[in-house]
Amino acid sequence: MKQNLKKSVLLFPFILGVTGLLNSGMPVLDSLFQSFEMYFLNYVATPPNLLVEIARWTAPLATASGILLVLSRLKKSFRNYILFRRGNSIAVYGPQPHRQELLDGLAKRGIDAGDYGSDSTVVRAHDYLLLGDQAETIRFYTDNRRMLSGHTVYMQSELPAQSVSDAQLRLFCPEETTARLYWKQIDTYQISVQNNHKLRIVFVGFGTLGQQLLNYALLDNIFNPDQAIEYHIFGDKSGRYAATHPELDKIGDPVIFHTGQWYENLNLLEEAALVLVCEQTDQFKLVQNMLFALTVPVIDVFTANGITFDLLEGKKRLRIFPWQQLAWEPANIFSSSLFEQAMELNLHYAHLYSNITKTPENRNAEWAKLDSFTRYSNVSAADYHDIRLNMMKHLGWPENSEELDSEQLEFLSELEHIRWCRYHQLNNWKPGIPENGKAKDPARRIHRDLIPYADLTEAEKQKDRDNILLLLSFLHNNL
Repeated sequence: MKQNLKKSVLLFPFILGVTGLLNSGMPVLDSLFQSFEMYFLNYVATPPNLLVEIARWTAPLATASGILLVLSRLKKSFRNYILFRRGNSIAVYGPQPHRQELLDGLAKRGIDAGDYGSDSTVVRAHDYLLLGDQAETIRFYTDNRRMLSGHTVYMQSELPAQSVSDAQLRLFCPEETTARLYWKQIDTYQISVQNNHKLRIVFVGFGTLGQQLLNYALLDNIFNPDQAIEYHIFGDKSGRYAATHPELDKIGDPVIFHTGQWYENLNLLEEAALVLVCEQTDQFKLVQNMLFALTVPVIDVFTANGITFDLLEGKKRLRIFPWQQLAWEPANIFSSSLFEQAMELNLHYAHLYSNITKTPENRNAEWAKLDSFTRYSNVSAADYHDIRLNMMKHLGWPENSEELDSEQLEFLSELEHIRWCRYHQLNNWKPGIPENGKAKDPARRIHRDLIPYADLTEAEKQKDRDNILLLLSFLHNNL
């Protein structure tokens, strides 16, 4: 749109001049030529009418604007080239204001690639970040897929991270980033211990943010095989989530969807270990009502767009989580360390079981071979490892795999099996014996090992133990 406007401004004197000269009776070719001369101060005749007079004065201004525009583009192109040559540049596409916020955060790494449009081109960069409307980002990516090949592309989307097949494409969902950050910052392990691993967590509001918080809660809040963490959901959009996650009731920790309103269940909220306000609509009034109706010591509020609660009575009971601000920080968008760990973990498995040589080239090649479900299974394993290390720190257990005793190893192995099962169950896998004679049937989403840890064969238990030893010795010590 801006490019078209600039072109219109530059052509405006020319159109006026041609129109005015044609109206004065001048031939077409002469009108075109003399209107062009106006841009270079070469029109010296007396203007025959007002249109030509305006064109005569505005054409030199358009010439100067054009020169400045060209110089500006050359300056921008030169800067982008220098950033590209540094080897870690990121081209940011999309609408304001998030594009500028990201560029400010990226500092000298960021290349302003502008908004999407019919004349959008792929600038040279190391990686790419596509922001904005999902339909626009998908269209731009598919239209330029060949030119983007070989680069990591981060795309803003509400789709689950494992929804895409391209290994180079990583979906960035601000709500998902928020969920991953929250459960680690809140340190739910200590809260669970204080409640003997029997507790209730209440969600008020269940849009995209609430759903992502629940997903990560089920994958991260795994502290004891006998735990009973109940998740109570109040929100109008819970029905679709429940319907599209038919294996949810197989997960040990129950998820309970309430048809009534939170204020009709005050006793439940009073007894909860955590109360999460995820609802974004009319949030100020909602929080005020909750502070008035409840006596719980802390209410976690996920705020967006700079909402402040400084004027509320009882504001000290609020634990504010500015989720949009945190989710849009470059370090949280790219999550490079998490993906690096997942890729290295996958390469290590390939080395152990397929004798693949450990090289950067093979790391990328082995990662590209995986389907999206398996890729993000590795990401989930790497993500939970941070939770495991925090838990071991509180327990006073050694992080060195060689110093763990057999009981500690067995405990951690069972928790890892629970996490592995939950990842599959959240993606609608079911227990069963595949007809193909193998352990799993991806087409039917069936796996024979989606059973309690105690029911696994000794060989399968050993795989879980080996996973723990590998994660502790490899990820913690070498990354």
